[in-house]
Amino acid sequence: MSAPAPEMIHVWVLEDHQIFAKHVRRLLDRQTDIDCPYHFSHPDELFEKLKFTTEKPDVLLLDLGLPGRDGLQVLDEVRKVLPNLKVIILSAFDDKERVYHAICNGASGYLLKTAAPDEILDGIRQVMDGSSALSGSIAKMILEGFSRYGNVQKIEPLTTREEEVLRALVHGLIKKEIADKLNISQHTVDMHLRSVYRKLQVRTQTEAVSKALRQGLV
Repeated sequence: MSAPAPEMIHVWVLEDHQIFAKHVRRLLDRQTDIDCPYHFSHPDELFEKLKFTTEKPDVLLLDLGLPGRDGLQVLDEVRKVLPNLKVIILSAFDDKERVYHAICNGASGYLLKTAAPDEILDGIRQVMDGSSALSGSIAKMILEGFSRYGNVQKIEPLTTREEEVLRALVHGLIKKEIADKLNISQHTVDMHLRSVYRKLQVRTQTEAVSKALRQGLV
């Protein structure tokens, strides 16, 4: 009896460089477990497609240097529309600010356009398995950035509900989505977030997410 065919991974690409996008689509469509039915050159095209179709991608390969809208803004917006979507940044930019913003705001991976074809394919499969996809230099940058914070500090234990709110925050959900997911009011979400910020000794969502990831809190 033959083995069952692997479940297909549907990948959409948002990339304004036509030649690069063509190479990526050709690479993906040669795989038996990955297909790439759509490529968009402008963010508006992507959101228009999502508005009028029931089709949804499993993975979005997202460039950061896009016309009309910064790729990091697109990341925030698409995560609101599809909170469970796996987004892999595929960019020529490797500056720390963009990398940290992308990872802290829900990107499942960050690959450079200089990545080998197998690295891109492995990255897609890894994020579908629940792992992260990072180019070697990006992973090194993140580890070095975290190491500057020194030893992990002991913090006041979080309650079960506070952990749930923090975990949702790490996954990129906004307050309304957290409230809906946990079946609580946004006011209650705010109350839990204030307590989380106090216990983690942070002042912003980005700081909370960064510290949670560094200390393995969720």
